Amino acid sequence: MSHFPRHAAAYLVHLPDEDAAHEVARLLTERGHTAVSVREGVPDQPFHRFYETSWKVTALDAGPYPDDDVRWWTAVETRIVKTLAAERGGSCTLMQAVPETARALLPDGADDRPPAEARAARLAALSAAPARAPRPVITYRLDRPASGGPSGTPVPLPGLDDVDWPSLKHAYGSAEDTPDILRAMAANDEGWDEATFEYFSAIVHQETCYSATPPTIPFLARMACDPVMTPEYRLELLADLAYIASFDPSPAAGEEPAPTAHAARACREVVGALPALLSRWPEAAPAERAWLIVLGALSPAAAAPLLPEFEGFRRGLEGPSPALDLALALAADDEDRACGLVLDCTTWDENISWHLADDTPPRCRNLTVLVRLAVDELPRG
Repeated sequence: MSHFPRHAAAYLVHLPDEDAAHEVARLLTERGHTAVSVREGVPDQPFHRFYETSWKVTALDAGPYPDDDVRWWTAVETRIVKTLAAERGGSCTLMQAVPETARALLPDGADDRPPAEARAARLAALSAAPARAPRPVITYRLDRPASGGPSGTPVPLPGLDDVDWPSLKHAYGSAEDTPDILRAMAANDEGWDEATFEYFSAIVHQETCYSATPPTIPFLARMACDPVMTPEYRLELLADLAYIASFDPSPAAGEEPAPTAHAARACREVVGALPALLSRWPEAAPAERAWLIVLGALSPAAAAPLLPEFEGFRRGLEGPSPALDLALALAADDEDRACGLVLDCTTWDENISWHLADDTPPRCRNLTVLVRLAVDELPRG
């Protein structure tokens, strides 16, 4: 049963020349887009703030879609439009709004076909694309570390005052307050939630790292390794370290980060802490072990001594585990298997497909996908 989405998608395709613009306009019309127009790139609303002069194609996708999985079909169409643009040296922007508003954003677009004809073309264009596959159902359960609540025993952070924090920056300016944030986390008490909120507001903010971020990583790792750390907090730290490393995992692919590449430098610090983190494997609870496998994927060299135990742990879990299967492939440096597993994930998660369009090395893309899968699949504290 076909479905009309509540929100229409208004596309702007930005192209270098007139011939490419008219070709893309023709292809979008054939795909059932309406309100299609081609213009030379004089400033215009609503997109002029993004681009300078060039040729522009605007088009409206108001459906219908093959079924009511709107997010899936919007992602399918957006990837196709972006590909059409990229193949011709262009780029694509998408805005979504209710159909009446979206149509008003494209005042010059022509609607010279009967609506039924455009709708038939829309469905025909999408008929070649597969619908979303069923998402794997995670049936295994991982025991979390036993805990009686915050221990209140502080974790020592030697060297914290040796860092020139005032010379560094975080999201709100000077990083001079960073030692206080880290000490509040290391206090290992009921103030943990507030302290971690401060960390992920200032030191890491909306997946952005700053010059203060990399020097904090060794202290987070020290907290995670200390036996007095409250188990739930340790589990959260392991997940957080993997998360931060995923912003720019290029050092895990052998690249040396530039001095101002703060996210890459943070990843390098996580990789440097792996021997200490992985040394916790013998006493780690199952939920911790799962995150240690994810972290081990950052460095096959660091993971190698534990790889047989990683594999044995996975064999002990019944049912699918996209995150751990991908982590094991990356930890074993089996990039072909890793790429195949990521490709499988694109059949049921439209967000993963965007990573395949990046021009970053496959290992970097796969590591980023791994952490996204792990965040969805594994307990985090």
